[in-house]
Amino acid sequence: MKESLLHIANTADYNVMPNTKKNILENFITEFTKNPNEYFAWDATSGTSTRKEFFLKAAVVSQLLKSRIKGKYVGILLPALQSTTLLTIASYMAGKVPVMLNWTVGHKVLSYCAELTELEVIVTATAFHDKIKDQLPPDITNKLMLLDKEVKNISLGMKLKGALMAKLPKLMINTNIDKIAVILFTSGSETLPKAVQLSHENVITDLWGALQLFDIRVNGIFLSFLPPFHSFGFTVLSVLPLITGVKAAYTPNPTNIKEVIEVLKHTQANNIMVTPTLLKMIMSRSNKEDLASVELVISGAESLHKDVKANFQKLTEGKSLIIEGYGVTECGPIVCLNPKDGQKLNSVGKFIVGLKAHIMDIDTEQPLEVGKEGMIVVNGPSIFGGYMDSKIESPFVEIDGKKYYKTGDLGHIDEDGFVFITGRLKRFIKIGGEMISMPFIEKILEEEYGEEGANVLAVEGCDRAKDPVVTLFSVKDLKLTEVNKYLRSRGVASIARIRNIEKIEEIPMLGSGKTNYRELKETVRSTLPPE
Repeated sequence: MKESLLHIANTADYNVMPNTKKNILENFITEFTKNPNEYFAWDATSGTSTRKEFFLKAAVVSQLLKSRIKGKYVGILLPALQSTTLLTIASYMAGKVPVMLNWTVGHKVLSYCAELTELEVIVTATAFHDKIKDQLPPDITNKLMLLDKEVKNISLGMKLKGALMAKLPKLMINTNIDKIAVILFTSGSETLPKAVQLSHENVITDLWGALQLFDIRVNGIFLSFLPPFHSFGFTVLSVLPLITGVKAAYTPNPTNIKEVIEVLKHTQANNIMVTPTLLKMIMSRSNKEDLASVELVISGAESLHKDVKANFQKLTEGKSLIIEGYGVTECGPIVCLNPKDGQKLNSVGKFIVGLKAHIMDIDTEQPLEVGKEGMIVVNGPSIFGGYMDSKIESPFVEIDGKKYYKTGDLGHIDEDGFVFITGRLKRFIKIGGEMISMPFIEKILEEEYGEEGANVLAVEGCDRAKDPVVTLFSVKDLKLTEVNKYLRSRGVASIARIRNIEKIEEIPMLGSGKTNYRELKETVRSTLPPE
């Protein structure tokens, strides 16, 4: 493994904060022309790069992108690597908008994403392509540009232009670029993914609002293994380093836990962004020495169970802080974070600075009082403007003359302003006139039948039939009568009983680390008679 120098600081440490009046490219130029010899990023392929080296490579690659792509968008099909983050900033230098593609979604969905954004070229790398080529349909393969091969053939003129851009960025780089910073796709865990257009303002104000709650130091090292098509992977682990200069250690496969732990130790990373599922897997394979450098863990995408938090604190001997947050792709993505100096069990924290929010009555679309459950709706500069496909129903609602985004998540706010998520509207099914929460049932079953460090069960249902069905998917041999008896003992109404148990070899996962509920829902539907 190539030597990591990220732990060596050549300049004084300080707390970072982006300039919300500048776009990502302008913030990047400001930060990377300061302290050019400071170490910035590491991965096993490229080793350690300084800011100066990274800037120069990005400028040269921007010339390649500009020469090869006539349209507005450039597809990026790569995992968490230096080159992926480099391609992001190179896209802006070239006047393009990056489209982050998820290779784990299947042929049909991947083709849909490329067609919707009218991609001419999709950038990847030979080694990565060889690993995933069976997951790519022909129409995607035909658009691929292998970056590692193309850079070998970059002309002298492009290299000289790139060198001038890096040396004289204020003269040579046009920072008057498109307002859209990225096209991301919703996870598609329950439906076909939607193309989310996040602007530079969305992303930067989202990070600015979150950083009001934390002291993130420029010499802090982020362990980056969430894929860049994941909204948190893009905003926090790709853009935050670009606009503030915080250091990033990249490793491409979040499910290769052995490698993740090795990189964590090798680079002495101290900040980790992770899903609870991946955190459980990391803890199951590590000891206190492996996690000795970790100072902060932010958990999101799924509910952080109290046992996972307690086990983490025990493993790190209370020296590391673990907090829960809540995010939505359309919201930049960070919506809530628990403050570092005051947290509440089972809460995802408080709304970040800059957001206005309500708990909305689903039927009347009016704000509810403190403690009442309804849908979380948010308004602010970090909220996206709309989906790329204009045929999709508007996700906004007007309250008191202002446009609020309907998250689809249900919850309530307590008297101290802490937010509690209680379920997701789209993972509810109606049985006997009652809305039954799949996440609620799943959480109760996990307490009894779940395993630390493993994803062993999931609950999905369908009410598009005469008799609604709730199915438990499990890698274990479980008995239907015992499962339903346990649910009743925990106060779950008999109307919400499990109808079927499907034993499967493994719970299907998306590349983001979330359970693939869309695949499970399709499985449930396939067992039902025609509508």
